[in-house]
Amino acid sequence: MEKNNMIKNFTLPKPSSHLVSCALAAPADPAGIVVAIHGFTSSKESSTYQRLLRRLPEAGLGVIAIDLPGHGTHESQEEPLRIEGALESIAAAEAYIRREFPERSIFYFGSSFGAYLTGLYISTREHAGRKAFWRSAAVNMSQFFWKENPTEEERQQMEDLERQGWFDVRMGDSRPVRVSRAMYEDLRRNDLFEVFNPGNGGAHQIAMAHGLCDDVIVPEAARRFADKFGIPVTWFEGEGHQLAEKASTPDQVVDLAIAHFTGGSAE
Repeated sequence: MEKNNMIKNFTLPKPSSHLVSCALAAPADPAGIVVAIHGFTSSKESSTYQRLLRRLPEAGLGVIAIDLPGHGTHESQEEPLRIEGALESIAAAEAYIRREFPERSIFYFGSSFGAYLTGLYISTREHAGRKAFWRSAAVNMSQFFWKENPTEEERQQMEDLERQGWFDVRMGDSRPVRVSRAMYEDLRRNDLFEVFNPGNGGAHQIAMAHGLCDDVIVPEAARRFADKFGIPVTWFEGEGHQLAEKASTPDQVVDLAIAHFTGGSAE
């Protein structure tokens, strides 16, 4: 491991022959390992995941943060973004935990698009984890690119999709992510409101944190999803999608995740 921050960077192979770029931080005897899945156009290098890599080991938990296909700056970025490929990346991380940390509990932390993928993963795949924490969950990701009143940029994206079969999405200072026609159709076929099955493989404990001023994944969508599936939500007043308007909020979100992972157990 690197001496300065004790983070191990490595890649994991997938059945598709693509690679998953990973970062691992863990104490000597972790109580469990968290698979951390970032949001759309983000990466494991973002401030949220660097905070998890620092703070979870301090709380006795290990964490493996992954780059999703088409994201990051390393091997994962070379794989085209598709839903199945993203779920394979999560599965590869979980397989690594089972091999390297046998008999340790497995947890999931997903932000935005990563929370959406985690919901699909626990609903459709064999898995060992029974607790998940969702930050600014993109529960309506299947409708993300369909707007009644699209902006000029969104209209251009749809024109690019029709003309060349793909469009690029950039959010903030992140690297652009390519959305192909196939990925576009993946989203249309995977409505989390319809697909989500929290009973797959056994009961799950899921908790959400969401900003009341989120204009990316509006609170109404998060509230509707939480009500439908009986998921508790911690609402942050004055916070948007990044949950970072106040300097204290990012650590408060991590505190909630740690409490969720270390308190009680799924029935």
